Amino acid sequence: MVADIFIWWLIAQALGLAGLPLAGLIFRSLPDGGYPFAKALGLLLSGYLAWLLAMLGLGGFSAPLLVVCALAVAGLGLWVWRAAPAPRRPLLPPWPTILGYEVIFLAAMLACVWMRAHDPTPWGTERAMDFAFFNAIQRSATFPPSDPWLAGYSINYYYFGYLLMAGVAQLSGLAPSVAYNLSLALIFALTALGVAGVVVNLIALAGGGQESGVGSQRASAWGRWLLAVLGALLVLVAGNQSGAVQVLLGSEKAVALDGRQLMSAAGQALGGADSISLPYMTTVSDFGELSAWERQDMAAPGAFNWWWPSRSLWDAYTVRDSGQPPRQERRYDITEFPLFSFRLGDMHPHVMSLPFTLLALAMCLATLARAESPALASGRAGGAELIVSGVILGGLYAINSWDLPTYLLLYAGAALVLQRRVGGAGPTDWLAYARRLGPVVIASFLLFLPFYLTFRSLVGGAAPLIDLPILAKITSIIAPYPAARSGIAPFLIIFGLFVIPLAAFVYLARPSPPSPLSLSGRGGVKGVLLWLPPVLLLIGLLVGFPLLALAGLGILAFMLALRMGERPAESFALLVVALGCAIVFGTEIIYIRDTFEGWSARFNTIFKFYYQVWLLWGTLTPFALWYVLAHTRGARRIIGGGIATLFAIMLMGAGVYPALALRDLGLGPAIGLESPTPREQTEGGKQAISWLRANAAPGSVILEAAKVDNPEDVAAGATPRCGGSYNGEGYAGVSAASGIPTVLGWSGHESQWRGGDPAAAAQLQPRCDDVYRIFSTTDVAQARDLLAKYGVRYVYVGGLERATYPPEGLAKFDQLGEPTSFGDGEVTIYTLR
Repeated sequence: MVADIFIWWLIAQALGLAGLPLAGLIFRSLPDGGYPFAKALGLLLSGYLAWLLAMLGLGGFSAPLLVVCALAVAGLGLWVWRAAPAPRRPLLPPWPTILGYEVIFLAAMLACVWMRAHDPTPWGTERAMDFAFFNAIQRSATFPPSDPWLAGYSINYYYFGYLLMAGVAQLSGLAPSVAYNLSLALIFALTALGVAGVVVNLIALAGGGQESGVGSQRASAWGRWLLAVLGALLVLVAGNQSGAVQVLLGSEKAVALDGRQLMSAAGQALGGADSISLPYMTTVSDFGELSAWERQDMAAPGAFNWWWPSRSLWDAYTVRDSGQPPRQERRYDITEFPLFSFRLGDMHPHVMSLPFTLLALAMCLATLARAESPALASGRAGGAELIVSGVILGGLYAINSWDLPTYLLLYAGAALVLQRRVGGAGPTDWLAYARRLGPVVIASFLLFLPFYLTFRSLVGGAAPLIDLPILAKITSIIAPYPAARSGIAPFLIIFGLFVIPLAAFVYLARPSPPSPLSLSGRGGVKGVLLWLPPVLLLIGLLVGFPLLALAGLGILAFMLALRMGERPAESFALLVVALGCAIVFGTEIIYIRDTFEGWSARFNTIFKFYYQVWLLWGTLTPFALWYVLAHTRGARRIIGGGIATLFAIMLMGAGVYPALALRDLGLGPAIGLESPTPREQTEGGKQAISWLRANAAPGSVILEAAKVDNPEDVAAGATPRCGGSYNGEGYAGVSAASGIPTVLGWSGHESQWRGGDPAAAAQLQPRCDDVYRIFSTTDVAQARDLLAKYGVRYVYVGGLERATYPPEGLAKFDQLGEPTSFGDGEVTIYTLR
């Protein structure tokens, strides 16, 4: 395992060196020159170039192509760097800076390796899907990459993050399950490195670094690194307060309580009660009728439920069942946070995007921190900057589409603040702003045009709410949120750790010289905006919309950001606060329509956008905390002390989740990074999958069992109904483990991915019928025709096939292909003639 980790670390270092010259260009205005972002940038640019060549048919996605692309990225960067006017900035920062970042990177990588080594299986929940995409991309003979669970179709998902990790896997040559787990470790480490880089640069730009610190605001080198580590811990290790609530109230069911119930239950628990009685009964989708429970010791070894804190927001819906009176029911939204994600092990787009959203975040900071005009530079530097900026922003859509609007808004805001600082608000100044923003936005789209042309969006397929031109399209994507508004309690449980220092920072931020918004000013706009958050909070409490206060805080932060352009760190931090407020407030008003809206309208909207806010605010919190303490000297020290105390209390609450979840994880053995899927848990299955990986020809299709959800009905003559999602038996596991497409994998997931493509969606039931017919029929000619219809090269017959289909149907394959047996006949693979 040590050698595997070293190989992965070495590849990350090589990609970092490849990306270093261009990182120096994009992040030239940052004190450290962008060193902490070079690894993610090198990986992104090398992967992008290899993907583009594969999409254009100019090369196969392989290790040799990736090496050539990494060298090309390094060569382009050096070519641009050499053209820079003297004196050129060194490519590397001072060695103490390098050492600090590399220690954080390696420590984070090893920490995630420890987690994955205790639960390394690439199966369970949706890991099978991730593993399938990860392996299929490496085997795809043509691009866009083949869908492993719908042979003949390409992946219709945000697959670019899988492609980047698959590229590293190909460079490493490691076993698939090892590479999968090390991919998660790399994402974790790159995220920690990115968070640390943003924190260190923010503090340095604000006058807290050795380079520019003055007086009491200067932070020691150790102080800066401690704050950087704190940032990585807040983003990647901290949990929300639901872990502490679970322990205090003695049940995982406490996650579903509203504010009033929570206060009552907490009072009983603090008073020493052995049981909790709620002031009123609640019907909860997953817990039934909830009114009371006996308190359990949730801190006992193995008792803590690490799953339910990822469902910390519950919406109240009025349910109208046929023939029944209306009733209230609470249904959860997903409030996942990074530690939960990495503990779970699903390598989903929202997880893979973490280091690349930090890349975009740092690019926005570097843009705002520039001293020159917001327009792009001329010559080769300007062209390279345009392309790299376009790849950074455009890549977000292909990795996780939900991130692109957020970071486009932040980039536009950063460019606006820069324009106001170095220019003004006249027509020519706005033209300069447009020259900066427009080309980058256009480039972010054009550079990923091959992706857009081969992808059908997963949202926007619903019937429009307003059937009028333009409005029909908008309302097929966006709809007003229909349920009761969120309370303060769940908001503080999820974001309380961050919002306390961030709100204090907003009120302490002071333009220099003072403006009508500064704390030293009086009257006018200042009086209105400073009072806006508390006034809106009061109004919100009265009308049942307490998060209305976030609109006021966001407006205040944004207006301050515009007036503090001469202080890039502070103005950028204010923009991030405003953006987070806008996102959370927006989810109280509207939601994105998708396949989940029938059960819980904003189920997925909350998931994807709250995850972004966790990253944004978690990264910003150490800077805000430092700023508050640095600016509350003398008589105002009590303010800083109070904020620090509240933060420390919330930090202890946030520490309950990692302390107990990771302790319980560590109670089990460290298995290592290589782990079999269900199809590989027998000797025959392991040999068969290995044989397929080594011998299957490019472009092959394999037939394996598709899970039938209604076997009793089928036995009585009914049409089979295929599902398979989340199964533990290993259905669709041959294709997932080998990367070879099968005729039909998880039908339920395919129906989600094909929601915007009716023709592909219409294939699912016929394929279900055909798979069952091929395995079950004794008619050799019929089976041969159906196998030819899907271009099947291999038929896999193992334990699942024998358990699902009649033996007389399986016997005919001896007449259709050459058998290769594994594990004393436990598995047979037929190579069709």
